[in-house]
Parts: sequence; structure tokens; C-alpha cells
Amino acid sequence: MMLGGIQHFIYTDFVATLIPAWIPGHLFWTYFAGVVLIAGGAGLIFSQTARLAAALTGVMLLLWVVLLHVPRAVAAAAPQRRNEWTAVFEALAMSGIAFVLAGSLRRERSPR
Repeated sequence: MMLGGIQHFIYTDFVATLIPAWIPGHLFWTYFAGVVLIAGGAGLIFSQTARLAAALTGVMLLLWVVLLHVPRAVAAAAPQRRNEWTAVFEALAMSGIAFVLAGSLRRERSPR
């Protein structure tokens, strides 16, 4: 997660092209997604925040499937752009992994 977030800052121009035209503020969302990915990855490191970080990362990735990946895959009619469906299933799998991780982590109990 953290590496993906860092790549949003390194490859800003490319990542901004992945955002659909109907969503305004491409650079804002590129940087925002980078920060959120880094925060999600950092949250997974600490046991106190790991469950919440995994759940929120799963929600974020699932929203990306619906808002970004599926529309790009549907619009990719050209044979050389058919790998967009791979991105759909990759993001869906990552979302599922995050949800499984969130479900498998124990809740931290507050000290009495």
C-alpha cells in the first residue's frame, strides 16, 4: 500500500490520466489517493489501527473498482486496451484481501 502511494507521487502525470474525465480535480485526487494509500499501509503496521486500516482500505479499493476501473474497462473496446479488465479484477482482489485481513484481525480491547 505504501509503495503504491509513493508511486502516485512519482508518476503523478500518468496516474491523473486514469481518473475519468467526469471527475474534476485530477491532480487533487491523484495526490489524495497517494496520501491515503500511504496512511492505509502505515495503519496496517500497528496492531491498534490495523483492523480499521484494512477495512477502510478495502472500502477505498472497492470504490475504485466501481468508479474508476469498471468504466475504463467498459470503454476499452480496442484489443490493445483489453488489459483494463485485468485492472478491475486486480483491484477487486486487493479489496477482498483487505476485507479478509480486517475480518481476521482481533479487536483491541481497552484496558480496564
